[in-house]
Amino acid sequence: MRTKLLLAAAATFFTLTATAAPQGAGTERVDVVGAQPRQVQMAPFMFDNVQGLFELEDGRMLTVTGKVDGKTRTLYADLGDGPTEIVHVGKSRFVAVGKDLRFSFERPNSRRLPDTVRITNLAGRYVALAQR
Repeated sequence: MRTKLLLAAAATFFTLTATAAPQGAGTERVDVVGAQPRQVQMAPFMFDNVQGLFELEDGRMLTVTGKVDGKTRTLYADLGDGPTEIVHVGKSRFVAVGKDLRFSFERPNSRRLPDTVRITNLAGRYVALAQR
């Protein structure tokens, strides 16, 4: 499904790029916004459990924090370059808004808190591994 979505987005981008070529003396700017991930409702315990510090393989820290505004719960991931909102897309998976990053939180069966975070790009290529 994601492959089809990415292919459709790429096709749309190339179609809009081809039709947005300058005509005559004027120029036209077309901004193409990628498809936003479909957010899935997150259980309150997951919101609490994924927050914390995770050490990356290269020594940096991944910091996951949350913000509650009324009934809205928002999570942010910070890899050292400032916090980025992450959206729950299913099970223990999150996608960074506006970045090519996907976070998969893993926990042993006997523990409630995730102790490993696999960070990949949206194509599934490995970016980093973090441990709590």
